[in-house]
Amino acid sequence: MTFKLALAASAACLALAACNSSNGSSGALTSAEAQNVDATYTDYQDRKGGPTMTATAPTAGQASMSGFMGVSNVNPDDPTTTVMGELAMDVDFGAGTLTGKGTNFGIYSGDVLTKEANVTGSLDVAGTVTGSTMAATATGTMSDGTSPGADFDLKMSGGFYTDANNGNVLTAVGDVSGTLTDGTDVRNVDGNYYATEN
Repeated sequence: MTFKLALAASAACLALAACNSSNGSSGALTSAEAQNVDATYTDYQDRKGGPTMTATAPTAGQASMSGFMGVSNVNPDDPTTTVMGELAMDVDFGAGTLTGKGTNFGIYSGDVLTKEANVTGSLDVAGTVTGSTMAATATGTMSDGTSPGADFDLKMSGGFYTDANNGNVLTAVGDVSGTLTDGTDVRNVDGNYYATEN
């Protein structure tokens, strides 16, 4: 069974969250936690570039950041299907580089992000920092355990902000776009991410 068919059969959704499972994925979000992640991203998206969340362009130093990322449009039979997982990034502003990983993914569906399945696999993140902006790739294979899995080839684009509503913590917010390859089926996907300095 292909990853796509497995998703359709379970009415699952790939979203920005993490979940506990018996098939290798641990620490994934519950539905309630996934809803909180979604609400937090919406808050950041609404405020970024405004008076409480200003663009920041560090020229030196390093930052260890953690947050979440999600990918939508993974199931052509259910547009609410989302894969969500944890995001960790190490940023070197002096060198203008970043590395990281997306882990602990789960599949969620509907407006309430009902958890449908656990996901194994991870995404490797690598990119560059220019001023207050970042550009990165996130690539890897993920599966719900019933198939060999689907290959994700994603681009992450966004920026760094100082969040006055959260103790002036450095925060990265952005968008995800790219492709999901499931056997011979290739389709466009999109999503979002955010991370705050630890």
